[in-house]
Amino acid sequence: MADYKIVSLSKLNEQGLNRLAKLHHSVMRTLLSDLGLSIVLKYYQVAQVDSSVVGLCAISPSSETLGWAIGSPHPEEINSKLRTPLAWFAIQMLRLVFTQPMTFFQLVSSVLSSSNAPAMKKGSVELTYIGVDAKQQGKGLGGELLKAFIEESRKAEYHSIELSVEVENEPAIALYKKNGFQVTQTFSEGRYERHRMELKL
Repeated sequence: MADYKIVSLSKLNEQGLNRLAKLHHSVMRTLLSDLGLSIVLKYYQVAQVDSSVVGLCAISPSSETLGWAIGSPHPEEINSKLRTPLAWFAIQMLRLVFTQPMTFFQLVSSVLSSSNAPAMKKGSVELTYIGVDAKQQGKGLGGELLKAFIEESRKAEYHSIELSVEVENEPAIALYKKNGFQVTQTFSEGRYERHRMELKL
C-alpha cells in the first residue's frame, strides 16, 4: 500500500500551498522557479481558486508534499494573473533586476520572442507541471500522479490532455508515451526545442 494519498489542490490549506510552492521551486528548473518562491506561491494560489484547473498533490502521512501534477485549459490566463496586484508584481520584478538580472532579461526575452507553439484545442486541458520530490524519484510516484491527472481530467469532461516537453527529456517522454500520449508536433520556443504531445480521452 502506498505511503501517501493523492489530494486535490483545492483541498490544500495555506501550509500545504507553501509546501507545494517550495517543492516546485526546489525541483522544477523552469522560468517560473527562477522568478522566485513568491511568484511560484502566487501561481498556486491563483490556480487553487480556478475551478477549471486540474491539480493533484501526493501527501505523506506526516503532511509532506511528495509530488504534484497540475494543468489548465487556459494556462496563459493563470500566468497573466501573476501580475496582480500590479504594485506587488512591480516589487518582485525590481527585486529580480537587482538580484538576478539574467533571469529578468530571460523573462523579457521570453515575452518578446516569437514561438510557433501550437494553440490549445477546444476542450483540452494542458498538463503544465508534474514533479516529484528528489527523494521519491524512481519509485513510480510520477506515473501514479500522471494516471490520477488523466482520470481527473476525464471526470472533468475534458476531451484531451496536451503538454509540451523538451526533446532531450527522454525519461518524461517515455512516461508520457507509456500512458498513451503521442507526439503531434515538434516546435521551437526561444532557445528550446519541444515536443507537443496529446492524449485523447
